[in-house]
Amino acid sequence: MPPSEAAIPIEDHPRRRCDAKAALRVEALGRRAGLDEPARSDASRAIVAALLALPWRSGLTFAAYLPIRDEVDLTAAIAALDSRGHAVVLPAVIGPGLAFRRYRPGDALVVGAFGTRFPAADAAELPPDVVLLPLAAFDRAGGRIGYGGGFYDRAVARLRADGVRPCLIGAAFSVQEVNSIPLEPHDVPLDLVATERGLVRSASWDTIRPCVCCS
Repeated sequence: MPPSEAAIPIEDHPRRRCDAKAALRVEALGRRAGLDEPARSDASRAIVAALLALPWRSGLTFAAYLPIRDEVDLTAAIAALDSRGHAVVLPAVIGPGLAFRRYRPGDALVVGAFGTRFPAADAAELPPDVVLLPLAAFDRAGGRIGYGGGFYDRAVARLRADGVRPCLIGAAFSVQEVNSIPLEPHDVPLDLVATERGLVRSASWDTIRPCVCCS
């Protein structure tokens, strides 16, 4: 490595940030994959319980997801939120972006890129008040590493450009936590991370909480 490059801190060097994030992604996903099915199921239930215990305002729109591979399973949360009168949308991968399409348990789904499942194109699109995101890794400052495609970063940027500031909540197993994530300019920090060990609140949580919670 040239001396001039070696002297640049990782947070100020785009390529080194990208390389560091890629390494953290591989390590965290490896730990997630190492959980056996009973452990994942138990942890998913605890995460769902933690999310549902928050004092949500009535009539919110939640963006959730149906799990692929070994992600946190939010299926029970989707059913509970729907039964409580909240609207639920699922992200549909459309080219380089996401469309948030209205979903109710039992609705027909199509299979898209990466094995994702979401409503067909005739489903209504709604801007979410709360986005429940999958992730590869997280830290306690709200840093998130996704799967490298940037889909959620672009989707959130588009929502904010339209005047919508959703509450961003990561759903993760505690083994996916890392000490620190070197964020890039396009990365969107999380307000909260829900794990089976409890909620990890970032500095922005106190600001966004009154918009989505009653107390």
